[in-house]
Amino acid sequence: MSISTNAYVMELDIWRVSNIVLDFNDKTLSTANSNGINNALTWASQQGYTEFMFPKGTYLIDETIPIQPKSFMTLNLNGSTLRIRNNGLAGYSVICYKQNQVFSRVTNGIIQGDRYNHNYSTPGEAATHEWGMGILFPNTTDPTKGEGTNTLFTTIDNIEFLELTGDGVSLFSSQGLVYATTTPTKSYAITFESGSISTTDGSLKADLTKIRSNIFLDLTNTQIVKWKTFGIYGDVSYQSVGSEIDGTLPFDIIFYNANGTFNSSLTNIDFFDEIPLPAGATRAKIVLHQPNVPSSSGNGLTLRCMTIPKFTFVEKCHIHHTRRLGIALQGAKFVWIRNNDIHHISGTAPQAALDVEDNFALNQNLWIEDNFLHDSSLQLIFVKGKNFHVRNNKIERGIGITGYPGVKKLFIEGNYFKDTSAQINGECVISNNQLHRSNIGIGNGTTEPAIVDNNIFTNASLNVARPKAYCVSVSNCRFTVDSDYNNAPSGGGFNAGTYPQTMTNCTFEGYTGSTALTFDGDVNAIEGWTYSNVLFLNTKKPNNDGGIRVPGGTYIGCRFNNSGNLTTNKRVEFIGCTFTWDSYNLFGFSGANNELARFINCTFNGGTSSAFYFSALTKGRFELINNFFEYPNATSTSSGVIDGFWSNVTGGTLLLDGNRFKSNLAMKAVNAPSITPDAFQIILKNNTLEENITYVVDQTQMQYFSNNTINGAIDPYDWATVVPSKGFYKLGKQIRNPNMLTSGFMGWICAKEGFLDTYSNWSASTNYSWNTRITVNSYVYYCTNRLGGKSTKTAPTFPTSPMYTTVSDTKGMTGWTSKSYAVGDIILPSSSDGTYYYECTTAGTSGTTEPVWGGKPSVTDGAVVWTKRLIITWKLLGPAGAVFKQYGQIF
Repeated sequence: MSISTNAYVMELDIWRVSNIVLDFNDKTLSTANSNGINNALTWASQQGYTEFMFPKGTYLIDETIPIQPKSFMTLNLNGSTLRIRNNGLAGYSVICYKQNQVFSRVTNGIIQGDRYNHNYSTPGEAATHEWGMGILFPNTTDPTKGEGTNTLFTTIDNIEFLELTGDGVSLFSSQGLVYATTTPTKSYAITFESGSISTTDGSLKADLTKIRSNIFLDLTNTQIVKWKTFGIYGDVSYQSVGSEIDGTLPFDIIFYNANGTFNSSLTNIDFFDEIPLPAGATRAKIVLHQPNVPSSSGNGLTLRCMTIPKFTFVEKCHIHHTRRLGIALQGAKFVWIRNNDIHHISGTAPQAALDVEDNFALNQNLWIEDNFLHDSSLQLIFVKGKNFHVRNNKIERGIGITGYPGVKKLFIEGNYFKDTSAQINGECVISNNQLHRSNIGIGNGTTEPAIVDNNIFTNASLNVARPKAYCVSVSNCRFTVDSDYNNAPSGGGFNAGTYPQTMTNCTFEGYTGSTALTFDGDVNAIEGWTYSNVLFLNTKKPNNDGGIRVPGGTYIGCRFNNSGNLTTNKRVEFIGCTFTWDSYNLFGFSGANNELARFINCTFNGGTSSAFYFSALTKGRFELINNFFEYPNATSTSSGVIDGFWSNVTGGTLLLDGNRFKSNLAMKAVNAPSITPDAFQIILKNNTLEENITYVVDQTQMQYFSNNTINGAIDPYDWATVVPSKGFYKLGKQIRNPNMLTSGFMGWICAKEGFLDTYSNWSASTNYSWNTRITVNSYVYYCTNRLGGKSTKTAPTFPTSPMYTTVSDTKGMTGWTSKSYAVGDIILPSSSDGTYYYECTTAGTSGTTEPVWGGKPSVTDGAVVWTKRLIITWKLLGPAGAVFKQYGQIF
């Protein structure tokens, strides 16, 4: 092998270094090796060598004397192993960067800890022993000794890290505090006054929308002068700028020369960012973009010259079986983590492949690319910082990504997720990923925006729960569910949170093999999402359940193709949507949670079943406006396009306006023969029923029919050759005469509102079924009991107003007493809930105490046998005896 003439191969005997280890506890050997290697590195650097190469072997490194690479030099392990000595320290490092190195590289070898031989119970040491590092950029350095972590262009590649008690690679920044508002190291603090400063000449300006520092920031600190950079940071935790300072807004900084003249300015600077020191500037003032002047307790601003590792590359490394982390970023900028295999990190929290955590907002500009991250409890953790890019990685098993609310601009792009999850509670863009049996959660930790675009979810799920309206956009995603769904640990499909967001150009295909829903949302959400051009394809389960509960919202241009039965909640609106289905009812409305369902300009391509089926409905408004219903292959005329189990419907309104119905058979547009007007109101106007389409509705609903074309005739129900003899008619209703003669009349007009039908009067001890109508004192009433009931022996006092008043058929009932009873006697038990009474069906003498009734069908009471009867509730429908008069005499 040829060796570059600018490479130095360490001479073991000269530097008293050994590459053979017989005892991993050998303190003498580890001390000699660490000192010898560091001395050799210093000498090689002084000689101008740009590469330092180890002879192959294993080198025992002392836990208190880490190896320190040099600037402008490659540390080439040449396939060797650097093994830390067995020890009991809570923290150590094999290699340490604390000399502000630049253009340094560590490559081609193994860095090994003492994890399985470590003493975790050393007296006086921290219990977790989580700080044993492979390569460390420490946060404790001494600028007076020239120490710091202002490293630049550091490359770590082709290294295997294993068995560290802490991390494989750990990058810190040191705080570099110059002075602070809370505990200043100088005799002044950053304080403010109302007003701003000109950014062109440095003069003071009146401005009630901004505040300016009323003292100068001293920029002559030795660290600032040395590094020519500084920043405006938060308090000692680095993250809070103060409760009375809006850290989301930028600030301006104005520089002055030593003689007090204007130097230059920078505008719209963010807190925690580095600010370059202009030539000649010795002091500065800042202007905050807020009107309120903070108090000392609400002001946490600090002036710092941070030493921060920058432009660090960790590439082609194999990191595994470390206890705490694979890689830690605890204050670093411009870091590339790429082409690494990181796995099996476990032992002490957080047990992750990579963690971006302490020093918070100092963590900026990170690229995690083309890695294989797997089999750790956590793969990626982002606590705070900005500009994080997770690209083209394979992330498998364990929690994939955890993003906390403090994260800004987290980009997750082009990754493959398998059997894992990502919970993102901060600002993010999630695009072009493939997810297999995995879950993404857009959490409620922040109101910052989130974009989810062009992802493929295969037996995988997306849950959105941001606590702010319209800050999340989901677009161009595909959700596919197949038989592999049963192996998915996190479900599959989509769940919409409480606050409305938007979804555009997405597809849902397939169905789960369980009761789980592939499309769902918060049924109690007061506002709805907006869904545009979303396709639901073959989501119908074998039992006709679509696995879809349509969340509240507006659906624009969506297609439901063989979607299965659909249920809605709260308020939904469909505009320009298309529905294609067969062999099941498309929409089922059955609960009190329905408030509004509106369909406008939609197309319904039906097979053999209803488009809308109503049952157990208690309220809600349903509007069908300008839709087209087509049944080209209907096989039955018994059901309707709109149908229901009407005995269970107790309220609501159905509006049909401007719709068109067409079928190859004489189907019914509306099939509601037994509705009462107060139970469910149907308004039918401006509709077209063609090709033998008909309707069947209860006569009380006809008052709400107008301007409908039925098989070529406009309002045929408003025409008759004789005066009507059946039905309910409102005052002023006109029936037109089709046989008008010059000496005749135009038709008939209702002069007295009411029913023309003849109904029986109330009768005692009679069984009545639901919806049975009776006439009493020229008013019509009906039995509201779904299961019917039996009248008593004495007619109740029937009300005549207001309309729809109810009365219980209980008049003449007495309570139970101990006595003899004849067949037909009735009593109202003291425990009755008002829905039942009892009738004597076996005469005799009762017991001495009232029996326990419990609503049982039959009760034995001494010699008496009582049989349960249902109490009838009658409801007033309206007056009887409608009167029609001729109108419009023709002369």
